[in-house]
Amino acid sequence: MSARRRYAVGAAGLLAVALLVFAGQRALAWQDERGRVDDIAAASAAATSEVEGLIDISGSTSEADMKKLLAGATAEFRKELEAQAERLTKALADNQVQASGDAVSTGVVKLAGDRATVIVAAAGTVQNKQTKTAEPRNYRLSVDLQKHDGDWLVAGLEFVA
Repeated sequence: MSARRRYAVGAAGLLAVALLVFAGQRALAWQDERGRVDDIAAASAAATSEVEGLIDISGSTSEADMKKLLAGATAEFRKELEAQAERLTKALADNQVQASGDAVSTGVVKLAGDRATVIVAAAGTVQNKQTKTAEPRNYRLSVDLQKHDGDWLVAGLEFVA
């Protein structure tokens, strides 16, 4: 085999290896991006569910509503909610609160590994024994989430302006 031919075969071999490495790298990058997209969707869904559970809480259903909220919380945040649950359910029942609402939009503002922060905008109505009709309400909440065993759980939330 001539030197020129050996050079051409060697160059073709190197090109084939380079293309395989490039294809493998692209496949891994695509897989990482697909996982990120899935995490964004799952974190948004978890934040939406928890916010809707919070703004839908009413005096007549508060115990069941609270159980649902607790189920979507991390252990630490669950302890915080449990510490306030009895007082909150009593206040809701005493004031005959009837609330409802839905998330209008969400946006993941931070996603790093197993942690995410999602902003949720929601709209709803609240009626209690001091109001004759349901009054409209708009909410914006920042929801911190942590991924545990494949599930996104709320680690904290706060109302934001």
